Amino acid sequence: MFERAISLEIEKAYSDIRTILLKKGSTIISEEPPRHILIKHGSLRGISPRSAKKVVSYRFSPHELGTQIVGCSSISSDWANLTLWGNIIAGIVATIFWWIATDITSFLVNEGSGYWTWLARAFGYPDIQHTYLMINVMKVLSIVLVVAIFLEIVDFLIVYRKINTFAAKTLDELTQKQVL
Repeated sequence: MFERAISLEIEKAYSDIRTILLKKGSTIISEEPPRHILIKHGSLRGISPRSAKKVVSYRFSPHELGTQIVGCSSISSDWANLTLWGNIIAGIVATIFWWIATDITSFLVNEGSGYWTWLARAFGYPDIQHTYLMINVMKVLSIVLVVAIFLEIVDFLIVYRKINTFAAKTLDELTQKQVL
């Protein structure tokens, strides 16, 4: 949440912020001119605080200097759900890849039977070089997925902590427009 007092009357402040938001590609969800405007901005593919899909609310109230604007941003639920479920699925796939690699390694070392050993014997007697290649590829894919999950978690935390960046920049733009 953030607050800003500006020296414009409430109708002018509302009109200017609405214009700025529409120029930036925001979609108005609801509005109660000149008291409140609720917008959504960003996309599901967004990975920065400015481009991630979010919902932003601006409340306007009279103030001794002109208008008090109170803003509040939150991450869009579909962006958060996509991130959560994408990481869960990536974690499951990484676990399966690692399981395949360890199961086939156990087959080669101990000649025991496991759930995934049929992959090594799929085309007859297992070729050791190709089997080790498959084991290494599975391990690398698993590690890449774990790194991607870690980076996605870091990105989520950054976006969560700085979600108000877009709204604050919009108010800065309004303030600069007021000065000019």
